Amino acid sequence: MRIGELARRAGTSASTIRFYEREGLLPAPGRRDNDYREYSEVDLDRAMNLVQFRGLGLDPGDAARLADQCATGHCDLTWADLPPLLERQRAAIAERITELRDLDMRLASLQRSATEAGQPIPLVHLDRKEEPVLKSECDGGCCGGGGCC
Repeated sequence: MRIGELARRAGTSASTIRFYEREGLLPAPGRRDNDYREYSEVDLDRAMNLVQFRGLGLDPGDAARLADQCATGHCDLTWADLPPLLERQRAAIAERITELRDLDMRLASLQRSATEAGQPIPLVHLDRKEEPVLKSECDGGCCGGGGCC
């Protein structure tokens, strides 16, 4: 099969397949006499698994290794290797969720402050883990010295 069909059946684009080949995540396919890439069912299986593992957010190298194991008949190794990789991915997601919740709280606090002020807000200082602090005196930073505060 040609690259377009492989990509379609694997659930990705031809440019992604070419990228994976350039990066060494997929092996280079055989070539036809006309120099077109020629993919086999094993290539399709490998590409489909790689796309699925990348869709789970797994590291490209890990995803390629797991996909290759299955494509070469060693799915038992993939299933043995998968749990710690999934655990690591879930921990990274949990950390990111915590960071996003913190950001949402800071944004909500800033939104309340901006809404309650009812006027242009002077300089806002945001520390990563602290509430926004509004300066009490205008230094021209928000209005160019026009005395907005």
